[in-house]
Amino acid sequence: MMRRKRVVLVFSGSDPTSGAGLQADILTLAQLDCHPLSVVTSVTSQDTTRVYGVKPLDPAIIREQTRAVLGDVEVDAFKIGMIPNEKVLDEVVSTLLDFPEKEVIFDPVLAAGGGYEFASSNLVNQIRDKLLPLVTILTPNIKELIALNCIDESGPVLLGNDQLAAELISLGVKSVLVTGTHADSNDVENRLYDFSGFLGSWTWPRLDNEYHGSGCTLASAIAGYLVSGEDLKDAVFKGQQFTWNSLKDGYVIGSGQLIPDRGGGIK
Repeated sequence: MMRRKRVVLVFSGSDPTSGAGLQADILTLAQLDCHPLSVVTSVTSQDTTRVYGVKPLDPAIIREQTRAVLGDVEVDAFKIGMIPNEKVLDEVVSTLLDFPEKEVIFDPVLAAGGGYEFASSNLVNQIRDKLLPLVTILTPNIKELIALNCIDESGPVLLGNDQLAAELISLGVKSVLVTGTHADSNDVENRLYDFSGFLGSWTWPRLDNEYHGSGCTLASAIAGYLVSGEDLKDAVFKGQQFTWNSLKDGYVIGSGQLIPDRGGGIK
């Protein structure tokens, strides 16, 4: 009998550096013995220092990609990355509604490390209303957590991270992993929540460099471990471990951020 690999369908933008976006998802999932299906939502122009532009694909093209692969391939989970506009969001949500039993891992790509904004306030509101209720696990950093709660980061943030995560769970998200990469701390603490409250935290030594595609790597690694049969907490821990190892062995290809070495993620 032929062996079947677990399959994860990824909706995200294409990154020509292969450091982030669809390419990062593919590299990560392949290391975890999963087969990635890749539906392009947008084409970006970027290098290791900044994003220069984003070109969303026509929703009809996204629909054609999705229907083609789903008409032929059984999918075990969905991983969502960059959603460039409301029309693309509607296409993604339409697909997820057809597969309510499948895990959905969402890395909310709202801005690039260099400051390029991917999501308008209206798009964030649409994501809150339409996508978050379908998500199994959401993986925001602290800035994304604030943005998804529609809080102006330039002003005081009166709620703590625990309360902000609870607000998103009240919208229907099953679980939230808040990553501490943007916190002002010596180590990185990542905290996991679900409807019952705080589930646990993990602390990792903070690395000295900046990395291109760390969030993509983490979310895809969690997806890979979930479809391999790990429960949520184990998948979250192993996904973090894979990502930290990848970052620790990161390498230089340009003048900006380092590229995670996903080939060294499993140790």
